[in-house]
Amino acid sequence: MADVTLKDVCKIYPGNVKAVDNVNLYIKNREFVVLVGPSGCGKSTTLRMVAGLEEISSGTVSIGTRVVNDVPPKDRDIAMVFQNYALYPHMTVYENMAFGLKLRKFKKADIDKRVQEAAELLGIKEYLHRRPKALSGGQRQRVAVGRAIVRKPEAFLFDEPLSNLDAKMRVQMRTEISKLHTRLETTMIYVTHDQIEAMTMADRIVVMKDGIIQQVDTPLNVYDRPANLFVAGFIGTPPMNFFKGVMVKQEGKLYFKEGAMLIKLPDEWKDTVEAFVDKKIVFGVRPEDVGSPEAESKPGASKIKAKVEVIEPMGAETYLYLSTGEQSFISRVDAHRKTSVGDDIELSVLMSKAHIFDQATEKFII
Repeated sequence: MADVTLKDVCKIYPGNVKAVDNVNLYIKNREFVVLVGPSGCGKSTTLRMVAGLEEISSGTVSIGTRVVNDVPPKDRDIAMVFQNYALYPHMTVYENMAFGLKLRKFKKADIDKRVQEAAELLGIKEYLHRRPKALSGGQRQRVAVGRAIVRKPEAFLFDEPLSNLDAKMRVQMRTEISKLHTRLETTMIYVTHDQIEAMTMADRIVVMKDGIIQQVDTPLNVYDRPANLFVAGFIGTPPMNFFKGVMVKQEGKLYFKEGAMLIKLPDEWKDTVEAFVDKKIVFGVRPEDVGSPEAESKPGASKIKAKVEVIEPMGAETYLYLSTGEQSFISRVDAHRKTSVGDDIELSVLMSKAHIFDQATEKFII
């Protein structure tokens, strides 16, 4: 197992199209790192440069102590699991898992031992003599993972491996991959556009946009302290609510003002945010922190007046889609709250969980 280091890595396609822009990332041995972002953000290209499937325009990629820029993929000692499984349809499960080892001239007994161990680990021993067409999507994905496991590589690379599975199977497979990481104690780099996968699986998340890393941190830190508006809006379901307005000072107190909305900011924020008085800011608050039982229980809490536009019951909770007249937002409330479409309501804001961003730079302030 090994560290993986990307230093000043760029990928430029013909026409000066910069897909990856000056990426610097250090992935520790045995760490599970997830690259996440919207389609076209450069995450898969970054992974493919680590794998050797894309040429690096500039910068260096190292696996362990070895710079691998000019090392062929087969000699990098990595194993990659793809979105489309890439199984040979004419081979059995056993033959698919053993194929790479046969090419490397492993002894038959060693191949059998590794395949049997991987099949046991993944719960696919009973399918070893079937062909891929006789398997479900989840079973095929296990075979693809098993083919990677038998290699015992320095690092595992996953490129959106669950995107072809249904919702229930995705939940099951991401749990199994997380368990696999714990058992194998190996370095894993995982690419997905699904921020739920990133939040539930990663030791650290790498959020990318337009080929640039926006933030690298633990899932909880990315959620609680997003580096900018993009990260705040991308991580979280439903996404964070944003209100554009100005910061004002009245009678020594600081407020966020947008139209008729006036929200008092906590006194403890004063030293951090006072420099933004009379400047355009963005007030951000997550749906679960508007109208939640915790927010409503706070005496003297700031409130937002809004009209209920749509109600979405989700079982244990309900999503309210609301409008202030100027802006729309979402609240995640208790399922038993009595509310009807068209109602004018007041919702308390849990200010300890709210955020302020600079509207000009989109950077996190508090």
